[in-house]
Amino acid sequence: MAGRRKPHFLKDEKGFYTTSYGPFILRSAFQPIFSQDPNGRLTIEAFEALIRASSNGKPVSPWHFFSMVEPEDAVFVDTACRELHILNMGALGRGKARLFVNFNPSLFDAVADIEDEADRMVEVTIEAGLRPSRIVCEITEQGSGDNAVLHKLVSSLRARNFRIAVDDFGADDSDIQRVTELNPDVLKFDAAWVRRFTETSAGMGLLKLMVDQFIDKGITVLFEGLEEDHQVEFCNRVGVQLMQGYALARPEIVPTTFDERFPETRDTPQAPGATAAPAPTPTPAVAPDPGHAVPTFARPRRAAAFGKRSR
Repeated sequence: MAGRRKPHFLKDEKGFYTTSYGPFILRSAFQPIFSQDPNGRLTIEAFEALIRASSNGKPVSPWHFFSMVEPEDAVFVDTACRELHILNMGALGRGKARLFVNFNPSLFDAVADIEDEADRMVEVTIEAGLRPSRIVCEITEQGSGDNAVLHKLVSSLRARNFRIAVDDFGADDSDIQRVTELNPDVLKFDAAWVRRFTETSAGMGLLKLMVDQFIDKGITVLFEGLEEDHQVEFCNRVGVQLMQGYALARPEIVPTTFDERFPETRDTPQAPGATAAPAPTPTPAVAPDPGHAVPTFARPRRAAAFGKRSR
């Protein structure tokens, strides 16, 4: 990747960044990841970074945008999205929350590429006024076609003090092997797989045992795709440390309303599950994510599955 082109970022009057690819304008959207104490009080522990594209002033779905990326530009766009999110996280001004950014190891096919990318990540993180330990690199593929490249990517990021997350855990043999080999800091459970365990008391007991085992190993467990209040309550019952989903907060393009709705205070803890100020009653976002309908918070109770929304 020596001599590769670098993304160009534009800073707006509020201090946030955009970039572009072809006819597309790219912005960052952040979705909070929460911990909750035994009294039900919420703390934003992290944000998941999501890309939001538009063309001619109209929103374009992430799926459509990425389908339009030329193969030879895949690494460039992947890097541009990550750096955009990190710069915007710095501009957001939260002092403690971490940021989850995606890494697709299949895009890397040489050790030199990985080292260059990891070094560039450090530069951008410092430029944003952040520490590498506040960036969680989410491995989005089970393999890269070259297992050595996957392990080199993880070891290079970890050597620079970035954190590692593995997503879509479903307890298949390949998933368990991946967790054993990569030893992530955070493990994100597959939402549809979790739902199947919630259908019986025996399944819930087994799920709680599994969560406890990962926590005992020092791995933080995250359940995503929470769409109903009873799913949040279930997370508390099984001891899940981190939660994410529309039942708690939808993604918002930066600048977000999260500082007003979930303010960060001096005594806001960093550790999952610690005490925080009571979460205010959610109100519709002032600047909603154009990729979604305007949020409605008077949610009917329905038998909704845990599940990811299109993003």
